[in-house]
Amino acid sequence: MYSFFFIFSYFIVISVIGIITINSYRRFIIKYRIYGKAKKRDFHKQPIPNSCGVVFFFVFTLGLIILEPFLSGSDILGLIVSCFVICVTGFWDDLKIMSPYKKLFYQVIAVGFIVIHNDLVIENLNGFIGIRELSPLLGTIFTTFIGVFMINSFNLIDGIDGLSGITSIISFFAFSIIFWVLDFKGYFGVCFLLIAIIAAYLPFNFSTKRKIFMGDSGSMFIGFILFVMSMLVVNSSAPILNHLFNPAIIPVAPLCIFILPIIDSASIYLYRLSIGRSPFSADKFHLHHIFLLFTKSHLVSSLAISAFLGSCIIVFSLLAFRISTIQLISSYFILIFSLVILINIARVILKKRLSKL
Repeated sequence: MYSFFFIFSYFIVISVIGIITINSYRRFIIKYRIYGKAKKRDFHKQPIPNSCGVVFFFVFTLGLIILEPFLSGSDILGLIVSCFVICVTGFWDDLKIMSPYKKLFYQVIAVGFIVIHNDLVIENLNGFIGIRELSPLLGTIFTTFIGVFMINSFNLIDGIDGLSGITSIISFFAFSIIFWVLDFKGYFGVCFLLIAIIAAYLPFNFSTKRKIFMGDSGSMFIGFILFVMSMLVVNSSAPILNHLFNPAIIPVAPLCIFILPIIDSASIYLYRLSIGRSPFSADKFHLHHIFLLFTKSHLVSSLAISAFLGSCIIVFSLLAFRISTIQLISSYFILIFSLVILINIARVILKKRLSKL
């Protein structure tokens, strides 16, 4: 599994299958005009295929077959069934704009299924922010809440070309390093499976003539897989972790990898509440919208935000070996709090400037 030849060959095969499948799916959507309804936050005026998550799921399933020697049949079944529910829910939302409550219902079903079936329930946080053992019921509810939050918060950052794709590649690469350390061969392979799928998608997403969006079916799918990987890390009891770190800082790893959706969701919900609006109402004041106002470029904005994500992962990875547990955890939450405040100040200033135009 860890050989360069296998990883490189696997990446190439999946990428080629992804490119062919995405292009075929795009032509099918255009030929039969299966376009989704326009949403308030959309930038494009012409209809564009917006449900590439369907292809993600198809290629993902094929890729899992190759990884079958490294993953248990139960894990594969759980991933396929739950991802199918997530992708179908996202696909329907891409086409018809599903009711938020109905979408939440299916998300809870998918998350609840894999949490129980694949045994991902958080049972002990080893002292992280003072939390240790959780009862089975509380652990299941807490884990399901995290899953639904991660799915929807990642969905929120999918607002400009390339952002969700580039950040997810960085995230899956970071998880691949963690799974290599933990010797989770199967999920190490799943990381490169997802990287290959997204690498096949990005050229289409940035293209002007062959453009396609991953849609809610794609962003919810990626957010869901990131949730699964986060729970695998948080629940890991691999002996090597106890030799490297205090177990209390283990949750900081997935929190750093997922820092962008956390900051964006927390800040935009707080901002909407502060101006008397529903936290779930749509607008164009997300973090990527702010960057876009300054850069005027989807590519530059996506690269700048992704560079911030990569920097956070690297900095906190280094700090984990150099400062105490309480200092590391405190530093993370201080950063989150500071950025939420700064971003909301920027929103207020930008809104005043835009109102004068």
